[in-house]
Amino acid sequence: MIIVKSPPSLVLALALGLSAATSAAAAPPRYHLVPIQIEGAENVFVADMNDAGLAVGYYVDADTFQNRPFLWDGQQAHRLPIPADREEGQATGINGNGQIVGYASTILKDGAVTTALLWNAADLAQYAVIEGPAGTQVNPDDINDAGVVVGLAATSGQFNAFEWSAERGFVDDGVPDHGPGTQAYWAGINNAGVKLGGWYFPGTPSHATIGQAGVAGIAPIAAGVDDVASKAYAANEAGLAVGEMDLAGNGKPVPVTFRDGTTTAVPGALLGLAQGIAFDVNERGTIVGRAYDFTTLAFKAFVHVDGVSYDIAAQADNGTLYEYLLNAVAVAEDGTIAGTARGRTSRSPATSPCRCSPIRSSPTASRLAEAGCLAPPPLARSAAAGGAGVSRRDRPSRRAGGRSPACQHQLLPPPQTAGIQ
Repeated sequence: MIIVKSPPSLVLALALGLSAATSAAAAPPRYHLVPIQIEGAENVFVADMNDAGLAVGYYVDADTFQNRPFLWDGQQAHRLPIPADREEGQATGINGNGQIVGYASTILKDGAVTTALLWNAADLAQYAVIEGPAGTQVNPDDINDAGVVVGLAATSGQFNAFEWSAERGFVDDGVPDHGPGTQAYWAGINNAGVKLGGWYFPGTPSHATIGQAGVAGIAPIAAGVDDVASKAYAANEAGLAVGEMDLAGNGKPVPVTFRDGTTTAVPGALLGLAQGIAFDVNERGTIVGRAYDFTTLAFKAFVHVDGVSYDIAAQADNGTLYEYLLNAVAVAEDGTIAGTARGRTSRSPATSPCRCSPIRSSPTASRLAEAGCLAPPPLARSAAAGGAGVSRRDRPSRRAGGRSPACQHQLLPPPQTAGIQ
């Protein structure tokens, strides 16, 4: 595993190994949490991971407190380059081909100046700039295997959803027709080109949307989403999308699935708490997310597999090492989960990215995975400086204190000591 300074934050990995030959469909999953740290990092946040085990995000430099974008290759973290006239950056998404999107920014008195960036894991010394129209700040959030990038484009205080590709260039998807002041964003895109996101009026909740790459238009993802708070975060290629929605109309969104215009609560995903969010779903239909109650400051990370929801900490053989698991934000095709833990330290509790790897029926057959932390969305920092932004990984209600680390899960070789390269 990577060795990083324990305080004030660590990275955890939950290794979850599914053995098709030995795991019964109804057998509860089991996990193991492994801390991972990046040397010189005050905190580490993972934003995304691909099925090859490459993870991206950012870490907070312990000396400068600036955000540094990184790629984690399963052995060590590599800092990603940014333009010389930018102070800090974040990587927000990675596809199956190793293409990485993110942005670099400089915080000014009247807001932030951002530059959208495209890196490639095959050549980490280089980057390309994703260009938008003059005067528009492009904030990418996700990229699919076809190289289609989606996110938010900001122009003079107006936020529109956009897509970009090398073939078509920048395409302004605009906003749905809800009148003056409407803002919109894309939070994710799958390999079928389905775009997920939301629209909102400033200072009000989002409403879940859907679109298709290469096709104009932003539509409600399901009946009723425009009437209550709702967000869509991810979808698999079988047409199952996940997110959150205030189904009861009581101001408390719950984890939901969206399919064919219908919204359904994820059974058992609240784990006895008041609210929740479903953040990701894989092709098998495994869903991960978080349940929470801000009135009691209670948080749990859940996994929904084979029709049953589980508290990941309760299913982990070392789940009691941490104060609680704040969330689970990504699930890979092999069942590895990325999430966040609140650690126990001699000082204040530390927020730590976690990664869950399923434990195989034979302990000797299981391997531990490493993980990182969840990254705040594009413009998260610029919002504090006068801007605003929403992204696939900008799930405000899941984040505590404005930041929420994420963990990712992948079966990898035995952990090794490493640092930033």
